[in-house]
Amino acid sequence: MSVVFDTEALLAFYLGEPGGKNVETYLTKIMKGEIKGYLNIINLTELYHILYRRSPDLAEEKERNLRDYGLKIVPVDDNELWKEAAKTKGTHALSLADAFAVATAKVKKANLLVGRDAEFHNMGVSVERIS
Repeated sequence: MSVVFDTEALLAFYLGEPGGKNVETYLTKIMKGEIKGYLNIINLTELYHILYRRSPDLAEEKERNLRDYGLKIVPVDDNELWKEAAKTKGTHALSLADAFAVATAKVKKANLLVGRDAEFHNMGVSVERIS
């Protein structure tokens, strides 16, 4: 099993919001090697900038922490990935970062772990909500 994290799911974990414990369960499974976990670099950028506005030190700490869990950061250096994100963004009303999360789940053939965002319907990927 593989899972791709949307930014909102990771924010719930790091900010102690509802569903954060479910995210922690996935991260622990990744750390133990029970499942594979992915985060697109665009979503990492979004997470970092949101946390950076709260505290630059917090952003640095949480970015390192994600890597310690063994989460694989997916770069945007493959035509299949960025084109899939562009097509997703072109046909659905969602943010560019969300389009990259969907595209990463498609390319990696993984489940997409999301928060409360309602726009993840009919995306062609299996979506799991954290709460």
